[in-house]
Amino acid sequence: MINIPPASFRVTPCGEVDAAALDKLRNSFDTSQLLGLVDRLETSLAEVGGMIALRDDLLKLHTMALALVEGTLPPVTTEESCVWEVAESVLLDLETLNSWIRTAQMMIAPLVDLVPEHRVSELPDREGK
Repeated sequence: MINIPPASFRVTPCGEVDAAALDKLRNSFDTSQLLGLVDRLETSLAEVGGMIALRDDLLKLHTMALALVEGTLPPVTTEESCVWEVAESVLLDLETLNSWIRTAQMMIAPLVDLVPEHRVSELPDREGK
């Protein structure tokens, strides 16, 4: 008689998943954390004035850097601001978003870990894995 080991994956309504990782996830994962990510994303975006404001600040910083590095004349602006002030503001905004991104990555990683062994080669290489 042939001894066939149990399947290392399960077929679910959400696709094939690693059986052991699914058991672990069911014992430790709080799905409400994902909804919390949505709320925290909205809060983070509000803190930075939204993605359009961040984009505008990056474009402003580019214009200022171009004027400094290339010697071009910046367009006339009504506001007085220094390049380092704009850069600091953009940096702080990016740190706010980066904090959210790192938290989101940690919370989402257990779901990526559900990949069954026979599908691992389909995943792109991730840092730290």
